Amino acid sequence: QLEQALLAGRNPDGGWGYQAGKATRLEPTCWALLALRDRADSTILSRWPVQEGLLLERQGGAPNHAFHGLALLALRAIRVSHVAGNEALVRGIQTVKGNKLPQSDLTTQDNSLQAWSWIADTFSWVEPTAWCLLALKSWSKALPSAIDAKRVDVAERLLIDRHCASGGWNYGNSNVYGQKLKAFVPTTAIGLMALQHLRQRSEVQQALSFLEQNGTNERSGPALSLATVALSLYGSPTMPAVREAAAAQIPTTLDFGNQMAAAMLLFSLAEDHNYGA
Repeated sequence: QLEQALLAGRNPDGGWGYQAGKATRLEPTCWALLALRDRADSTILSRWPVQEGLLLERQGGAPNHAFHGLALLALRAIRVSHVAGNEALVRGIQTVKGNKLPQSDLTTQDNSLQAWSWIADTFSWVEPTAWCLLALKSWSKALPSAIDAKRVDVAERLLIDRHCASGGWNYGNSNVYGQKLKAFVPTTAIGLMALQHLRQRSEVQQALSFLEQNGTNERSGPALSLATVALSLYGSPTMPAVREAAAAQIPTTLDFGNQMAAAMLLFSLAEDHNYGA
């Protein structure tokens, strides 16, 4: 059902929108190609518009750093070369950083850490940092000379620094105004995917415990898909229950015509969650 819906909902230009019939965007297109692999023509991704080494979020739009990271994962996983050169895109995402801010009494986090923001000239956030970190790690063997080890180190440090006391990650801060902020399933799953090579760290183990306990609490296609993938990568015994919940979400996702959620579910329900790492 999911595969049929994705193939039927593909736009004439070869890409996908967030909803069927909507304009092609980078994020849903990457997820659809990851899910479909050799069952879909990947030409559109190989020719996706670029601006100063960064992929645009859409034709005529601006770069989105998180989506650029996701696209690098897709290019690696489906073995596609971009016309600008995959190495140029890997180097391109390392030319941008989140803004450095003064330390504040409002939060205990380290504001000097500059990882990745969603868009230019803004503060670093958990999701774009995790996606870009994961992308660099996925390309580290194929393009070792193109990876800046300092960017990897700072990104890892930022994610550890933003770790919530309850385990896992919030979208931005872990605390503010003296209040501990709660973690969420999608951000925790992405953080775990990005830090899978540091799984011995206590912060990562706490995040894994949080996801194992809460993986089915956020009933959406994206949340359940990301939780399934993350738990699978860690060999968690709770993964089958989350995977079952993800499968149960399929009818609702199809009813809403949510193409990105459909692609994420199809990818997560596969036996091999290979995105190039």
